[in-house]
Amino acid sequence: MRTFEAVLILVNVFSLFLIFKKQSKAVRLGTAGVHLSVLLIHGAVDGFRYQMMFAYLFVILFTVFALVKANDRFHETKTPSGLKVATVGISFAFLLLTSFLAYTLPVFKLPKPTGTYDVGIKYLHLIDKKRIDPFLDTSTKNRELMVKVYYPAKMDNTKSVSRYFHNSPGLIRSFTAFYNVPNFVFDHLLLVRTNSTEGLQLSKQQQNYPVVLFSHGAGTSMEVQTSQSEDLASHGYIVVAIDHTYVSAATVFPDRIVSAREATTDFNTVEPAEIITQIMADDAAFVIEQLGEMNDGKSDSLFDGKLDIEKIGIIGHSVGGAVAYNLAINDSRVKAAINLDGRVYITPEDPKNMAAFLMLASDKYHVQTLQDRQSLLKNFEGMTSEEQKNILFMYGSPEAYAEAYNKDFQNVVGLTDVLKVSGNLFTIEGSDHMKFTDIGLFIGASQLREFIGIGGKTDPVKCLAITKSLTVAFFDQHLKGENKATLESLLKKYPALKRIDLQ
Repeated sequence: MRTFEAVLILVNVFSLFLIFKKQSKAVRLGTAGVHLSVLLIHGAVDGFRYQMMFAYLFVILFTVFALVKANDRFHETKTPSGLKVATVGISFAFLLLTSFLAYTLPVFKLPKPTGTYDVGIKYLHLIDKKRIDPFLDTSTKNRELMVKVYYPAKMDNTKSVSRYFHNSPGLIRSFTAFYNVPNFVFDHLLLVRTNSTEGLQLSKQQQNYPVVLFSHGAGTSMEVQTSQSEDLASHGYIVVAIDHTYVSAATVFPDRIVSAREATTDFNTVEPAEIITQIMADDAAFVIEQLGEMNDGKSDSLFDGKLDIEKIGIIGHSVGGAVAYNLAINDSRVKAAINLDGRVYITPEDPKNMAAFLMLASDKYHVQTLQDRQSLLKNFEGMTSEEQKNILFMYGSPEAYAEAYNKDFQNVVGLTDVLKVSGNLFTIEGSDHMKFTDIGLFIGASQLREFIGIGGKTDPVKCLAITKSLTVAFFDQHLKGENKATLESLLKKYPALKRIDLQ
């Protein structure tokens, strides 16, 4: 809860106790004036939001009450004690509710970047003229992408930091609607400020900067990786976050917002993730080509000669992590890759013949499946009869499911072989899938996070801090050749961070 939100609610509560005392006109009007003043300051400094609506309503009603009682006709009128008690009780209950809403759905602060650079951002609209969009089977439109570039910037205090989620109400509402909850629930995200600014000059402290691509998970957005992208940029990386159209919940183009629900292609498989991952990998490969053109001065002069395209890394969350794994195996331009809790869909021919690789898996279930070399799919024989019935409905036959199960098992074994070679399988005690994104910050109450499926006892802010430190240390080692913060030193710094030795 923000400062003036707390002050407003405290003033509301204090005025409730005045109801039981005889007050002069001046005291009532003065109290109403204090209410209105705090409300206006809160609106100017914090910004209004629906979670505080009962506190706002209280101010309005108390002001009306004070004005009415200031009239000589009503000043001496006594309010029945029973009505006073009921009024105080109902008001207190609603103020508790608004306090709960403000705490549960906070206007949170994104963690400050830990590097020395200020962070600039630039949105780019890219069109791949070599590909028809595979998500639109009834169209001949080329594949379009939005990317958000975070870069080390020259300080400029005359410019304000950018708002979260591209300052787009439409994007937030499309993102919220994707999860089938009332579309106004996260409107307050517009009040969240980032730590980056559009329109800044690129820093000249270095001749050029290594590049890190960031690939989001299915149904989320490149915007929910803001805190980690900002942190990498503050450490001297140019971070290119890709919004994979129709995989993200929604994408903001210069002239429109595109929802994932507008995709028309049916991939005719019960598990389309492998196909979608390859499309996303193709997106990333295309973006790398575009970065080369930018660096050569063929487009976007801001990055002309500033991209060290010999030092490209990639990081991804969930299905985006599978994209990072895919490019680590198949794209020699990528020198280092990080998978944040993503299931993988391919197996390398030779684990030693790929980019440097690290995986951070949640300890809710994923790291255990890797330790035990188990498929993330459930064994058919171990299912209940109802589960088997559902599987047969989806897959058509036990044989078809067995084929999918065996393929997933081989991919898990392949991943563990890679991690055994790299020695870079990590987990964070008390972590969960969404805590590797900003989404863990969206909910203030741990009980509600648990209820909606974001488990784990470790605070989301701490999970992000450990994730960011691990990410920077790994890329510093493999893209910059530095070892100032080794992975081993991080294990000592963060007791919750564990390296998993695969036998």
